Amino acid sequence: MSSRLSRRFIRAWLARLIFGALVGIWALPLISHADDSAIFFASTGHRLSDAQGFLGYWRASNGPITLGAPIGEPFAYGPLTMQYFERGRLELHPEYDNAIVRGRLGAEYSAALFRSFAAPLSLADQPDVRLFAETNHSLGAPFRSYWETNGGVEVFGFPISEPVWEYVGPEMLQVQYFERSRLEYHPLAADPALAVQISPLGHSLALLRGLPTAPTDPDGAPTVGDDGLPLPDPIVVPAPPVPTDAPAPTDVSVANPPSAAKPAAPAPATRGGKYIIVDVGDQWLYAYEGDTIVYDAPVSTGRDGFNTPIGTFAVYAKLPLQTMEGTLGGEYYRVPDVPNVMYVMGGVAIHGTYWHNRFGTGARLSHGCINVGLTQAAWLYAWAPMGTPVTVRW
Repeated sequence: MSSRLSRRFIRAWLARLIFGALVGIWALPLISHADDSAIFFASTGHRLSDAQGFLGYWRASNGPITLGAPIGEPFAYGPLTMQYFERGRLELHPEYDNAIVRGRLGAEYSAALFRSFAAPLSLADQPDVRLFAETNHSLGAPFRSYWETNGGVEVFGFPISEPVWEYVGPEMLQVQYFERSRLEYHPLAADPALAVQISPLGHSLALLRGLPTAPTDPDGAPTVGDDGLPLPDPIVVPAPPVPTDAPAPTDVSVANPPSAAKPAAPAPATRGGKYIIVDVGDQWLYAYEGDTIVYDAPVSTGRDGFNTPIGTFAVYAKLPLQTMEGTLGGEYYRVPDVPNVMYVMGGVAIHGTYWHNRFGTGARLSHGCINVGLTQAAWLYAWAPMGTPVTVRW
């Protein structure tokens, strides 16, 4: 009897040992994964940690797709702690028992662009369209399926517009705004899974507000790619030889034309971040960062009958090159290859001008646009992100 008990004891002990070993092997990745308290993203140079719980939330909510990589470090904003990502913003709310929620970037970005959206006139005979009473806007193809399968209200919020057409970089695309995001439709995408994409509003809004995005020190955190996984060993590729007759880089800070007398600069606006002031009376443009003028240039605005509108607008579309053609006031025009075009209101744009050089002289020669020199236009185009406020004044 004692021998049989002894054999049973040994078999039970061995079974528990094998089971424990198997459980331990299965649990190793989870334990290691949970112990990663911080990671460092090579593409942006910023950390994501669990000091505020942001890393855990990012991993649990499909962060690589719905948020992207962090583009700044966490910072205090009143009682909140925030961190910006390429496609969103996370907020830690102590008043809600330290709940983590996504920022209302879609609403904030559309407000920065002075966009307003009318509710749909009718939703009759549209069985595949959802109407949200919370915002009185609808959701249907091509965005509904993506919205529903990638987080719905928690990730995107309710729709605050109907599908609209906007320039996204050089492309005119159909987009739809939501409280926390904006979706884009790319019908010609090579991969059908990429036909609907999330706009990088986190990046755009951070630039617009002048938030720091310069890379930081990893501080011991393991370096990963945008998917949060370790990077493979780099492949070293030798640099190509530099030709001895390579031209010198273009200097975009060239002096203003000598014929233009530079006026006194206007007082800065009571806002932070980047913005532009165009003084029609002085025919001069000023680029500000906070209270500091970082660039200025002479301009030529709309002539009488085609006056450049006065008011506060924002850059809503950017095109590196465009042929401008149309009819205004009975006058037909066609200007090919206009460089560095930034639309600020309707068909009014700041753009490079190669057909005259009478900037800042008092000669108003355009059909309403704000003409600047070629090098000045290149500088402004590279400096001003989408959504940059533009004030036109006398």
